[in-house]
Amino acid sequence: MEEVIDTLRELGLSRYEAKIYIALLSNQPSNGNNIAKVSGVPTPKVYEALQKMKEKELVFTVSGGTNGNQVRYSPLPYKELLETKKNKFLNHLEFLDQSLNNVSSRSDVEWSELFMIKGYSSSMEVVQTAIEECDTQIILSCWKREFDVLKEYLLKAHSRGVVVVTLIFDDKQVDVPWKNFTHYKEELAVGRHRGELSIVVDNNKAIVLQSLENSPHSVVSSHPVMVTTTRNYIRHDIYVNRMIYDFEDSVIEYYGRSLENLISGF
Repeated sequence: MEEVIDTLRELGLSRYEAKIYIALLSNQPSNGNNIAKVSGVPTPKVYEALQKMKEKELVFTVSGGTNGNQVRYSPLPYKELLETKKNKFLNHLEFLDQSLNNVSSRSDVEWSELFMIKGYSSSMEVVQTAIEECDTQIILSCWKREFDVLKEYLLKAHSRGVVVVTLIFDDKQVDVPWKNFTHYKEELAVGRHRGELSIVVDNNKAIVLQSLENSPHSVVSSHPVMVTTTRNYIRHDIYVNRMIYDFEDSVIEYYGRSLENLISGF
């Protein structure tokens, strides 16, 4: 019964009103004294609450009985009460849906998310969720350790029709059904990427993870500048490494085995 009373209160009745309404449903019509006895509401409070309930059309007066002048009360049938509350609630929902949509349409359309995730596990969970929610395309560069964790998520995304492109820093070609590239393995060339993971999802979210520091963390952003810069960063890394492998002898002869003449200056 307490749960019924609490639920009626959620619908706008006071505690006394809820108890009186329940008492009237089981004993109608009733006078004030009888209502107080059944409901447990103090008699002075019964008449005060009944007046308010009459104004809300939750109860109605009924004359008659052994004493024709005695006023008794009957409740609004509970099905009518529920139907009224239901219609009112639906009207409120419709009003808020339209009104809040109008308010939202006036918000700053240039707003974008930018936040930091602390911890390696938490950061990887964010990346996994982004892949699970992806609809169109993923471009990713990472180390084999992270790739092994994300591989099943990437395979499921690919099976949904998502275009996947990956670059792995520290492993030979892996067997995957999408375009995958490998990084040039000389220490100087690959060393600058240590602890790094970069991913762009659906061209509208970028996540950059750094896991080498004492406090591994990632930065997540939907800002177009962050997304475009991260996507181009991964793409350019793929372009350079493709050219190195395609023209390896000439590149090594000109820049050195570790590409030191190309990258050591800055």
